[in-house]
Amino acid sequence: MTVREFLRVMWEGKYLLIGSVVLALAAAWVYADRKPEVFEATATVQINAVELGDSTSPAATTTSVDTDPGLVEAPGVLQVVAEGVAAGADPKALAAQVSGAFDASTQVMAVTTTAGAPGDAVALANAVASAYVDSLPGVIDDQIAEIDARRDALRGQLDAVDKQVKDKPKDPLAGAERSTIIDQYQTLSASRSTLESIVTPAQILTPATGSSAVVVGLPRASIVLLGALAGLAIGVGLALARRALDSRLRGRADAAAAAGVPVLAELYGVTRAAKSYRRTPVLPISSRVASPFTESIRELRTALHVAMQDREHAVVVVTATDPHAPRPFIAANLAASWAMSGRATVAVSGDLRRPDLEDLLPRPNGPGTGPDGLRPTQVPNLRFLALHDPTMDPADYLATDRVRATVEAARDAGEVLVIDAPPVLAAADATILGAYADCVVLVATAGRTARSVLAEAAERLRINGVPLTGVALAGVKGDSRMVYASTYGEPVESDPSDGPSAAVPDPVDETADRTPSGPQGTPDDRAPTGSDDDASPAPARDESGPARAVTPPTPVRPPAFPPTGVRVATVAAPPSAEQEPPTPAQVAPTIGRLLRTARSS
Repeated sequence: MTVREFLRVMWEGKYLLIGSVVLALAAAWVYADRKPEVFEATATVQINAVELGDSTSPAATTTSVDTDPGLVEAPGVLQVVAEGVAAGADPKALAAQVSGAFDASTQVMAVTTTAGAPGDAVALANAVASAYVDSLPGVIDDQIAEIDARRDALRGQLDAVDKQVKDKPKDPLAGAERSTIIDQYQTLSASRSTLESIVTPAQILTPATGSSAVVVGLPRASIVLLGALAGLAIGVGLALARRALDSRLRGRADAAAAAGVPVLAELYGVTRAAKSYRRTPVLPISSRVASPFTESIRELRTALHVAMQDREHAVVVVTATDPHAPRPFIAANLAASWAMSGRATVAVSGDLRRPDLEDLLPRPNGPGTGPDGLRPTQVPNLRFLALHDPTMDPADYLATDRVRATVEAARDAGEVLVIDAPPVLAAADATILGAYADCVVLVATAGRTARSVLAEAAERLRINGVPLTGVALAGVKGDSRMVYASTYGEPVESDPSDGPSAAVPDPVDETADRTPSGPQGTPDDRAPTGSDDDASPAPARDESGPARAVTPPTPVRPPAFPPTGVRVATVAAPPSAEQEPPTPAQVAPTIGRLLRTARSS
């Protein structure tokens, strides 16, 4: 997944991201607000040790009181603390607030306690440390008692070995065992003597103070920040999971892979174009206003024209995967696009259950339906044919020889026949009409149509021998490329920094004299692109004087639906014999005004 795809997935799942972060922030704030503060204090105890033998000798050993950290939490110690500082406290409950840690290198025991207030933590730490120090003489007594018990055991073993040596004086094993027991006994005796010599086993090295009490855990700001990060991570995971579990079409590659045919065109801005039609109502392809949608329709028309292989009479069926696809609107604009390109086109309403195409192509104010069943529309070169028989089921009626003959007659009546067919999976109508076609277009909607639905619709058409040409993918959001393609060719306002030669003059009085802008009548300015019919009348000139201005004629308003690529000619007065061809600088203002008038109409 590229960075751009990842960002697109995050944008699609932005509500999951926002919701996750908000919920995590709320949970973290509530937890930090309700979480009780816990303070920690530490007191240190120095353990006193005595070395046996010479300190420089490798055989020297160190003897001290038992340094097990568990002695800090001993019931006897906590009982003393409970009776003193924490009156009425349970020693078992105090054990959860007390811990010890021994550092062998420094012979220091750290006594750490926790409490709900800093003063309580300090008092508890000092009380536990003091009680621990007071309990150490008893610990020494317990150690001496344990040594005495081990010495008594060694005496018993020594008596048994002495008896064995007496019975077998030459037994080497008995002699060695006797020597080992004697060494152990002497070591224990030395340790006992050392322990008895320890007057002060330990003393408090550093008592706990109020300044040393710290808050246990994270501060509120850190908890909230961690909550936000956790919410963001959860939101990203949900967005990725949503994308992984989403079976809808996401782009051209998904549609082509699911249908097994190429995507003929990605239709941009279909929803916006449909809203514009409901306001006007004029088919977007019939206006002179370029948009991503109209350029997409022309791209679809071009792809189908290539697939037709220059047939003189071709039948194109437009169907869809599901009823939600904007199929009739696309079919109407496709037929109008062919008609405006100068080809005689017939649009056929093949959806007998929901004949929406007829409303999209209303009749003009003029003659009605002809004897062949074709009626004109408001789009030049485009006629409409409705298939209808209320006495029969639509699928049965479309399969009759009468419909086949009607389609063949309509094919001969025009160069291109565009049939609007119902969705493939909704009824058998699309399959029946597809048998009459040279090309079939399957309309799917990105972000709405499931891949499995598109694959099933394409497979049904292929099984019935329908010539599926490709997919028209609607619901695709426009990008900068389509905006550039739809606005290419529009007049660009000049930049004043480009100099006077790049600007088109705005005449105050169009009857005033004009002189060429370039030296010796050479054109310096570039006029807007146009055909020869767009030229406005030139001022008369003779060899002895300046040019005489001629009043420009009133422009003729272009028709409501001018064919694509055909420019509307303006009525101009025939030039006299003495007139010379105008320069671009002379005709530019008039041409600009005519283009603005045509565009606004």
